[in-house]
Amino acid sequence: MKVWRMSLRAGNHGREMWPDCVRLGVAAITYRPLATTDLSKFAHGEPKNLWDELEPSQKASLRRVAYEMAAGDVIYVKQGPKIVDKGIVAGRYEFDSQFRLAGPDGVPWAHQVPVDWSRRFTPITLLLGAEPLTVKELSSTEVERIELALGPPSNEPEKGLEINQRRLPLAEDAYYRESAALLKVIIPRHNKLSNDFCRWLEKEHGVTTAQEHQQVDIRFTLKSLAVLAELKICFGVGTTKSIREALGQLLEYNHYPKRNTADAWLIVLDDKPSESDRQFIELLRDRRSLPLTIGWRIKAGFSFHPKWP
Repeated sequence: MKVWRMSLRAGNHGREMWPDCVRLGVAAITYRPLATTDLSKFAHGEPKNLWDELEPSQKASLRRVAYEMAAGDVIYVKQGPKIVDKGIVAGRYEFDSQFRLAGPDGVPWAHQVPVDWSRRFTPITLLLGAEPLTVKELSSTEVERIELALGPPSNEPEKGLEINQRRLPLAEDAYYRESAALLKVIIPRHNKLSNDFCRWLEKEHGVTTAQEHQQVDIRFTLKSLAVLAELKICFGVGTTKSIREALGQLLEYNHYPKRNTADAWLIVLDDKPSESDRQFIELLRDRRSLPLTIGWRIKAGFSFHPKWP
């Protein structure tokens, strides 16, 4: 998952296109030489004669939207010195051939990625470098600065909404995953992660698994130990919130009335947990005596902390 800072303004001091992007559920960009060219039909850098008309910073920004942004990425919207919104990318680049969005000069903003903007966001003032980039990939340090400036999520009701803000009954990030558009991304990823993990267990340990039995993602027996595995896609929420959600399910599956406690509990993610995440798992093992291990997908299969099995 990558995090981007993006300006959605027509020119240096022009009209803000962000409200229109929110209305359409997209993030958009345009540059006149390529404004009506569907880049999905071309390799990066083609048509060369049109790309050559762009400044280096324009090439970089357009490349990121058309070829680099992917589902699960985060976009923070920049307006001058402020960060005014946050969205989660829901898919790859799409060219809007209907030209639904155009700037005040009539130039279409047809280079788009679908974005879920359905969250409450309190604008903050925070400068993240002076690079003349419409689209900038943020470093982990810059993301931490944003998160610190935002502070913890507020449970206070919304007040004084502007005309271009959304009135939504659910404001916390933990809930937006339930939108139909995002579930179309999450469910296939979850199923693939589950299948990949089952195949890995069979190949590496000769284990036969049961998937989706009694609401548990995966059950199996290894070395005479009963194991429950809860799998999580970190799409849009990150590893920490995914771990929180998985823990609640594992506690229910093991301790709810008429449930049998497993010998080992696994949380398996599709992204590497942070050092703080791994320390948290250690604390739960040591202080709460939970038989808990966290795993994540790697190129060669799966890795675990602490070492497992």
